[in-house]
Amino acid sequence: MNYIFFNRAPKLKNIEELTIDIGNEFLNKYVYGDLQQQSNNRKMTVKSDEVIQKAEIALSRFYKWLFYNEKYQMKFIKKNDFVYKDSFRFNINHKIFRDTGLKSLFTVEYPHKPSLQKIESPDELMVYTLLEVSKQFDPMLTLAIALQSFGGLRRGEVCQICRERISIINPSRQVISFSVDLRQEYMLRSDGIRTGNIKIPRMQIIYEAFLPYIAKIYQQHLKFLQINGFDKDPYGALFIGKNNKALTTNSYGSRFNRLIPKLIERLGVMANSGNVNAAINFEMLTKNKMTTHSLRYFFTEYVAQREPSHIVAMYRGDKSIDSVLIYLAKARFRVKYIQNIQNSFKDDYEKIMGKPFWRD
Repeated sequence: MNYIFFNRAPKLKNIEELTIDIGNEFLNKYVYGDLQQQSNNRKMTVKSDEVIQKAEIALSRFYKWLFYNEKYQMKFIKKNDFVYKDSFRFNINHKIFRDTGLKSLFTVEYPHKPSLQKIESPDELMVYTLLEVSKQFDPMLTLAIALQSFGGLRRGEVCQICRERISIINPSRQVISFSVDLRQEYMLRSDGIRTGNIKIPRMQIIYEAFLPYIAKIYQQHLKFLQINGFDKDPYGALFIGKNNKALTTNSYGSRFNRLIPKLIERLGVMANSGNVNAAINFEMLTKNKMTTHSLRYFFTEYVAQREPSHIVAMYRGDKSIDSVLIYLAKARFRVKYIQNIQNSFKDDYEKIMGKPFWRD
């Protein structure tokens, strides 16, 4: 209170004029003890991360108290500024439990706090469970996650996908090739907003082991678009966001991030049921950050364990377009090999997930 009414310039005339930006300003000065107007009087004593976190929580609760207090009519604070988050911890019986609390309203630079390391080696259980979570909580993203996991696409490339980019070869109703044409960027919105970008122009092939799974996800996605009235997009965009327009890279990233707490919760339930691998993944996700790029790491590692390096380079899009087109032309003669690696994928999936390969 001293800061906003006495030490800050300009001073507030009324507590109802308080903004989140002022809270950010206060906390980031508080970190270094820099709360006085006269810079030559300040003491640059850096607070510990624990002290900063307590101040951040206390100030968030104070803002909430002001907002809901009938004595005050806050001009710049809205109800949707208050977001609640789930945290997951082990209790004394080594069971995982969920705790819900108010998320900080502020953006504070912690001087000692290391940034979370990104997960670079998500395993099959983590990725397959993420797909299941997406089906339940945000089905629009399921195909996008699958294309990153099984085709190695980058986030910006996923948001460039429209129907005409997809090519499927399925003689005798068996899918033996699923490719995505990423040779040039398209404009997928009438408002001129760029949805994503293609880093390396190429024909991107989905690794054949994943074909039965991604083909089903693709058909399920088309049905989802039709049921929800998203199949009439004039650009044929496959991922639709707000205002019925193609999903942008930033929106995809934000929605992806909102799935991660659900993934952690799902793995926690599995861990409590005795799934050791789920417990390992749970622990990893509580200490590290799962990003959309983690899915590309999964793709590279999965293929590298099964194919020679020059084939891995082709699947990653590191080889020329001509080499990919030649490989696609030979797909019809590799049916037996494709069938073998698909059967291997199905067997591993059922073993890891503990359920039949596909359940609509």
